[in-house]
Amino acid sequence: MSEKLLGYNGKLAYIDLNSKKIEVKDLNPKIAEDYIGGAGLSAKLTYNLLTDSDYEVLKDDSLSANNPLIFATGPLTGTATPSSSRYSITAISPLTGIWGETTSGGFFPLALRRSGFDAIIITGQAQQPVYLHINNGEVNIKDANELWGKNTRDTIELIRKELTDDKIRVACIGKGGENLVNYACVINDEGRAAGRCGLGTVMGKKRLKAIAVKGNKSIEYSDKEGLMKEGKNALKMLDASFAVSFWNHYGTLCYTDMGMILGDVPVNYYTKTEFAAETLTGRTLKERYPVMNYACAGCTIGCGRTTMADIDGSEVEIDGPEYETTAAFGPMCGILDFEPILKANHICNLEGIDTISSGVSISFLIYLCEKKINVDKISTYLKDIPVEEIKWGNDKLLLKLINQIINREGIGNLLAEGVRKMAKEFEVDPELAAHVKGLEVPMHDPRAYVGQALSYMTCCVGANHNKGDFFNIDGDAASYAKVRKGDRFSVDGREAAVLMYQDITNIYDSATVCQFPHIKIPILGRLFKAATGFNSLGNKKTLLIAGERANNLKRVISCKLGCTRQDDHLPKIVTEPIESGGAAGIKIDLEKNLKTYYNLRGWDWETGAPSNEKLEQLGI
Repeated sequence: MSEKLLGYNGKLAYIDLNSKKIEVKDLNPKIAEDYIGGAGLSAKLTYNLLTDSDYEVLKDDSLSANNPLIFATGPLTGTATPSSSRYSITAISPLTGIWGETTSGGFFPLALRRSGFDAIIITGQAQQPVYLHINNGEVNIKDANELWGKNTRDTIELIRKELTDDKIRVACIGKGGENLVNYACVINDEGRAAGRCGLGTVMGKKRLKAIAVKGNKSIEYSDKEGLMKEGKNALKMLDASFAVSFWNHYGTLCYTDMGMILGDVPVNYYTKTEFAAETLTGRTLKERYPVMNYACAGCTIGCGRTTMADIDGSEVEIDGPEYETTAAFGPMCGILDFEPILKANHICNLEGIDTISSGVSISFLIYLCEKKINVDKISTYLKDIPVEEIKWGNDKLLLKLINQIINREGIGNLLAEGVRKMAKEFEVDPELAAHVKGLEVPMHDPRAYVGQALSYMTCCVGANHNKGDFFNIDGDAASYAKVRKGDRFSVDGREAAVLMYQDITNIYDSATVCQFPHIKIPILGRLFKAATGFNSLGNKKTLLIAGERANNLKRVISCKLGCTRQDDHLPKIVTEPIESGGAAGIKIDLEKNLKTYYNLRGWDWETGAPSNEKLEQLGI
């Protein structure tokens, strides 16, 4: 292998918004080999940056200026690897207080990859709103006072106009991030959302409105012909996938009716799983609205959708809706009509808030009022909403609460904090708050796939279906050697499969590539070897160790911030049995499975932290 770092730009940009100091450093080849790129590399960079005193500050204030915000790509981003236009954003999450990460696709990742940098590390806090302009290895901090208060689409348009370049790619925040909604997201390419963990909130606190990127830097690969060959092999397997044809035809909404039959789609705040699913399928969307396919750069799946809908008398182009958003604002809130869901989706994209966390927070409020749980206390937070209007199926309430969340007005100011804080402030049983480690449970019911339940409990960021979508293993949409499918209502004897699949998704998020193709590890290894020349990344065993290393380092960071075994917990609202549906009668009790998982992971049962032996074994 050449001494030159292949498959990478080999450069990292460190930007201190407080001092406006910009420093470019070389990417250490050993770190690149051990942590690959993307979220794995970002975890290592974060770990190296934070001191013990930093952790103490961040425990009390996750929005402290010393919280490193990192945008990164990996060695497979923008290559012949299928669906490889992907990037990661990481920071300490203001929603959970621990390690936070999210990913997004579109065209921005390709621009970031060609910008001349493998990662952009942002610290400090600007005195006034700013945005970053990155162009072929040059970084400029530009004034964003005129952009503050603008929605994401207007921000992108105004930056392109200011830079006289309509091809520049932009990732930005809206009012959700500016107003520090705890689950604000980052929007790129007009509607692609880096949605979870509130990393748009971190941007807002840093007064960083946007990152505008352009580049045509070429990257040298170890074996370009081999990279092209293995990319084609992966594409052939993808073309033969049954699931891909569904995603291409109907987007992720192809799952709505199937998920309902399986008991996997939460209804009325996780209390039911049965509803008229035919009202919210991808087919129904296409029958009611003009719908166009959207594909990220270089992707042949095209799971994205652009829907044309009438909003307030004007025809509007809406990015989506996809399954998670539809379920969160639909059956979770008792709404079975696309019109309010489309409006809610559009508002969230314009102003940059996570549709999962906002939908769960709103449905939690409705659940408490419908069940008449401590309504007197809740009423003290209501200023302009009569408590009797807080009920299932009220689409006007949904839209009003979303706007109140974004602007932190009325009861929206509390809903903007997420369900963990809501339960505390409303003085209700914390077991009613549907979250793990502060991150709201997604639209895949743990009782439908018990392996997914264990994955939620132990995930590096909290309840996240993209950091180990084990429902796809038991649902036949993905298969891997040693990641064993079984009875979807039990994970006994398959704890190692959950663990390994989490490590595999850590590899994807380090690569950085989309998880939908479910590229098999041998092919992924050959792609890494061809891109970087690193023999360790071409070997299945050592490649999986790289995924394990990244996962454990993220856990170390979280433990330094106060995460313990007690946080690996699913609340009763999503573990107690429901009466009917595809998962009727299933009660989840995974204490024994969690112990097995800990033993396999090499984590200490008392503290929840990786053991010293495990850290030494992984070279952390």
